[in-house]
Parts: sequence; structure tokens; C-alpha cells
Amino acid sequence: MSAKNTAFRFLNSPWSQPLAGGALTLIPGAKYPAWLRQTMTWGSAAAVTALVAVPGVGSAALKQASGRETVETVALSPSGRLGYAAAAGVFTYGLWRFGWWADKASEDALRRMRVPYPRVVLGAAVGALYYVTDDRDQAEEDA
Repeated sequence: MSAKNTAFRFLNSPWSQPLAGGALTLIPGAKYPAWLRQTMTWGSAAAVTALVAVPGVGSAALKQASGRETVETVALSPSGRLGYAAAAGVFTYGLWRFGWWADKASEDALRRMRVPYPRVVLGAAVGALYYVTDDRDQAEEDA
């Protein structure tokens, strides 16, 4: 086995995303610098908007992500594509804002319930959720 394959083998493990997600959940979202939160929120919204707005870019990204040669494309008028792009961008922005709020609200709720180490509990819950959902995806692919 080459050094390249050995170095990145962990990334293909079903434990990579749960461990990374659980570890990142240990850091409260409110502790992130404001510029980083804004960049993550607005940057994601802009990227999704661009992927939907520019003809062919989304299809190329889907081809690369899925590993398939052909991905079905939908022909849209420029105004229709712009409408879908704006809706996707607004939805992405809203999801990020909801995520920041839910992070603080869930930690506050655990603190009110007097749960010791609420961030550790949240990290374990996120890691378990990532593992279960990844496991389901693997089972669907194997079937």
C-alpha cells in the first residue's frame, strides 16, 4: 500500500465524520469570531447561489461529487434559474442562522436541565447522529 493511500485512509472510514463533527461541536458557535461566523454563513449562501445560478457549474460539481459520467441537467430560463438560485441562497443562509441559534439554544437547555458538561453531551449526540446517518447511507449503497 502506498504512503498516499495510507495517509488518507482515515478519511474514508465511517468514523471520520462523526469524530470530526463531534470534536467541532465541543466549541460553542458563539465562541467563533464574528468574522468567521459571517464568512461561513454568507460564503456558503454565495457558493450555493453561484452553483445554481451559473449554467453547467452545478452539473459539473455533481459529476465530480458523484463520480458518474452523466448527470441529468434541467433546462431553465435565465429568470427561472435566477429565481431558484436566490431561493437556494436564502434557504442556505437561513439554515446557517438557524444552526447558530439552535447551537446556543440546545446548550442553554442542557444547562437549565443541569446536565454536566453540556458541550460534551452535544458532541456525543452529533457524532452519534453522523455515524447513524452515514451508516444508513452505506447500507443503501450496498443494497
